[in-house]
Amino acid sequence: MNSFMSWVGGKKALRDEILKRFPLKYQKYIEVFGGAGWVLFHKEPGRDFEVWNDRNSNLTNLYRCVRDNPNKLKYKLKYVLNSREDFMRLASLHKKGLFARFHDYDRAAKFYQLIRYSYASGLDSFASQPHSMWNNFPQIDMASRRLQSVIIENQDFETLIRHYGSPVSFFLLRSSLLCDGKLL
Repeated sequence: MNSFMSWVGGKKALRDEILKRFPLKYQKYIEVFGGAGWVLFHKEPGRDFEVWNDRNSNLTNLYRCVRDNPNKLKYKLKYVLNSREDFMRLASLHKKGLFARFHDYDRAAKFYQLIRYSYASGLDSFASQPHSMWNNFPQIDMASRRLQSVIIENQDFETLIRHYGSPVSFFLLRSSLLCDGKLL
């Protein structure tokens, strides 16, 4: 399965290689810097306890909204326009840290719109590419189903590792893999 979004530093191209390097035995899978979750969405679900984490509170809020009520999020996205003017307004609000003023689903919709309409998901320059938000709705629905049993966290990496660390934990740390305190 693919992620419902792209993100700077995403692991889409590396996900098969990363999965090949997973340990044979572990019970907890923790993505410390979750981003687009390319590895999480690509791995087989339901075989372990899964945690997706990212320190970016806007991204974490988006994930929770996708998981908990994708229809409400899609309703908020239904009539957004792919326009430079709207993008620049959202980018300005984001840079000023004003997204936190919005309620969860409004905030998630604005952040998702900013991601989808920015160049290379960089959040600061308009991509100038035609794109219908409605084309993303099936991926949002699939992501919601996949995330139903995933714990979504918004912790710094040290706190998260202390909280979930155990001999049966497997942490995905960017492109490095950490299992039972050993770098793989």
